[in-house]
Amino acid sequence: MPDTPELADQIADMERLLLRVSWTEQRRFAQQLGEFGLTVPQFFLLRSIRRMEQNPTMSTLADETLQRCATVTGIVGRLQKMGLVTRQRDERDRRRVLVELTAHGRELVDEVRRFRVRRLSEALSQLPPEDARELLRLLRLYLRAIPDVGGTDEAAEPEI
Repeated sequence: MPDTPELADQIADMERLLLRVSWTEQRRFAQQLGEFGLTVPQFFLLRSIRRMEQNPTMSTLADETLQRCATVTGIVGRLQKMGLVTRQRDERDRRRVLVELTAHGRELVDEVRRFRVRRLSEALSQLPPEDARELLRLLRLYLRAIPDVGGTDEAAEPEI
């Protein structure tokens, strides 16, 4: 429990603000992806494939996106029907299924990224530059202060 009334108030404000920012950004991101015909899980799977050096297996994608293999299999199947990925058996180990982005899939991930950069630029441009820098500094500081839930660190986390 908080030691002082001031700390209790700060915690209550922080909880309220973090939930509101998180909810607002999740909703906005889902709406933006909808404009591209994608869901959030589909985009994160595409993004994971895009940033990997070689074609990942289904289990690698499941680990990378913190989802079950069955879930990833369903998502990959839908992405394949959309022409965004292909699946093929690994020639060295026929039990493994490798996933690869198509040219269309690569273009779509890049297009979403450019769209997100424009939207985030618009939001940051509403702040004085020194406030924008301070916001980013504090967000990084906050992320370093909380326990690592997902097994990733900020330096390893790719841009959206």
